Amino acid sequence: MSASPVSQALTVTAYEIRKYFRGRRLPGMLVLLALIIGLILGLPPALGIAYASDPNLFVASFTNFAALLIVLGGVLFAADALVSEHEKRTGYFLFPNPVRREVLVIGKIAASLFTSIVIVTLYYGAASTAALIVTGALTWEIWLSYLYALAYVACVIGVAFLISSSLKGTVSATVLTFFLFTLIFGIIQGVLPLANVDPWFIPSAAAGIIGNVLSPGGPIPGPGGGFIEIYVPDVATSLAVFALYFLASALLATFLFRRRELSS
Repeated sequence: MSASPVSQALTVTAYEIRKYFRGRRLPGMLVLLALIIGLILGLPPALGIAYASDPNLFVASFTNFAALLIVLGGVLFAADALVSEHEKRTGYFLFPNPVRREVLVIGKIAASLFTSIVIVTLYYGAASTAALIVTGALTWEIWLSYLYALAYVACVIGVAFLISSSLKGTVSATVLTFFLFTLIFGIIQGVLPLANVDPWFIPSAAAGIIGNVLSPGGPIPGPGGGFIEIYVPDVATSLAVFALYFLASALLATFLFRRRELSS
């Protein structure tokens, strides 16, 4: 009697997480996480700068890097998840087995989500613990920022899987995923306001809610003595954008992966 699709998906998830350990991606990410936390906490006293006394402002120094950390998680744990099955020919061993391709995709997405959520949770856990020690308090806005960060995790993972199912090489999928969220979306987000178009549908703009809930942004000084308005969609719109990107990307990635043939 064959295993159920749920148990098969869980097996794929567990296998993928073991791959992260064996490939040293997860240990490497944990080292990077520790380095980031150490720099955020260690540099201010080393430079004679006092910590913020408000817990929201204290944790906001962490959220400044949360979006980049989430993107790195997507790059490491999702960008090559599907394309590697074709490029490294591991699909020759997987596809003949009685496991549907959509089950493989679900298991891989679950592994990527779980691992990235663990990283973000550790990050916010360290930030919250430090805030409690330094300021003596925590706020519900910190919890909201954490939940918004998890929603952005799903968005990044979904898009990374779509890219992985569309390209032919792991390097191209990894590079495109990274620059899409760190550069391409940012350029579009910066250009659209010049045409009086609010970039509410751009994930990088929606990700502004992660830090905005702790330290609401406003105009920042720009060239020539002017000010630049930072546009952040409202929370409901941003969460809807995250959900739409994740669902649409995951479904399309599954469809493309099912139809794609192994090249000889």
